[in-house]
Amino acid sequence: MHQNKLVGSSIEVLKEWEKVVLVRYGEISLKSAPVRRFMEKILIGNMKWMLNRKKIPYNSIIRERGRIFLKCDFPREICEALSNVFGIVSTSPVLETSSDIDEIIRLSERVAEMLIRPRESFAVRARRTGTHDYTSIDIERKVGAAILAKTSNLNTTVNLTKPDKRIFIEVREKKAYIYYEVFPGIGGLPYGSEGKIVSLFSGGIDSPVAMWLMMKRGCKVIPIYFDNSPFTDQSTLNRALSVIKIMREYATHKKFYIYVVPHGKTLENIIKLTPRKLTCILCKRALYKVATALAEREKAKGIVTGESLGQVASQTLDNLMILNEATNLPVYRPLIGLDKLEIEEIGKKIGTYKASSISVTSCRAVPEKPATTAKLDEIKSIEKIINSIQEEINSAKKIYID
Repeated sequence: MHQNKLVGSSIEVLKEWEKVVLVRYGEISLKSAPVRRFMEKILIGNMKWMLNRKKIPYNSIIRERGRIFLKCDFPREICEALSNVFGIVSTSPVLETSSDIDEIIRLSERVAEMLIRPRESFAVRARRTGTHDYTSIDIERKVGAAILAKTSNLNTTVNLTKPDKRIFIEVREKKAYIYYEVFPGIGGLPYGSEGKIVSLFSGGIDSPVAMWLMMKRGCKVIPIYFDNSPFTDQSTLNRALSVIKIMREYATHKKFYIYVVPHGKTLENIIKLTPRKLTCILCKRALYKVATALAEREKAKGIVTGESLGQVASQTLDNLMILNEATNLPVYRPLIGLDKLEIEEIGKKIGTYKASSISVTSCRAVPEKPATTAKLDEIKSIEKIINSIQEEINSAKKIYID
């Protein structure tokens, strides 16, 4: 929840002071100077892309160490729009004034008059960067005393542990910023700052969560959906496309697409020519091989999957080793140590769970008793007769998502 959330915003009423959005980032600030500048540049580009996509205007963007400032006319709308931009820890609509203590007090009094209701308690929280003739504690004491006097007719009180309202003051060199709302962000690293990977994407509960977690770590992710028709039907593709549209809201770049690969012929060959208990492991190895080829086409640096250890037959330690052997690329499994409930909670948080839970036709190629401890030599010998994988690679089609 946003701290001190109100109906409307006093910041948009106080026209005497310039309206600004304060953007905070986290671990970017811990990087070396060249890496930090690189990531800040990507983050600002991603912010611009999101605001342009949502058609929210802004006047200028100013970068300082640990902070980014947007001068604008619609600060709360900007804060809401930036809440899904990876790399941003939080944002606040702020009012800008000089670092003169009297000016800080004057603006804080005006904010307090609009924010604090009768018989409410309040606290002032201040932080300061730069050289000034006062400390952060001086700001809190002087501003708090001024607000208490200004609102004495409302029977207000100071409560430093559990106040009804908080007024925040941030002083940076010659400027000061006053605010009372904090919009949480999703943190992580700027999208695209760590390079590109491909993702095995079914649209079920697990694969979107795995994809999102890698996006949060700065990866540009290209999803790959394998169409198992005639062993499934159109409902599975419809679900995948519905979920990928949700993921698109997190992907801050112009061209976002999903590969759709016809996989039914390969499944038919596997069922017809190989032992039934090996269907799932052979199928999954085929997915890895196609994903490897598409990753090389895209100059991607690995494959992300929604696999969680022990969840299904193909995800035992023995079978995961066999799957790894099917590709020369790194395989990233961000869900490997999570159980289903933990994965579902993340899905709910990022907005994919409901769409992923839609009932669809289950794959009819799954055997009654799939192998949980397949043997690599046997698998490699058998799969030589499955000769449709190159055809899958050639038939892969991009579907662009606006």
